[in-house]
Amino acid sequence: MKHHQTALRVKTTGKSLHKITNQVEQAVEKSSVMNGLCTVFVRHTSASLLIQENADPDVLVDLENFFAKLVPEDA
Repeated sequence: MKHHQTALRVKTTGKSLHKITNQVEQAVEKSSVMNGLCTVFVRHTSASLLIQENADPDVLVDLENFFAKLVPEDA
């Protein structure tokens, strides 16, 4: 079974949502793996991975508002 590993770096300037779809697609394409499983592991302790279809750009605004209420900055 073929195995491929790639590290992606995402530079941030504080809390926010970042689309990494293109980076993951490029990594999978460069791997030459035709069938298999793509695992995304987030190594930062305060980061999370959120998977959604991204069909409506308003969803990102809704998510940011939800997280701001769930975990307020001044709490």
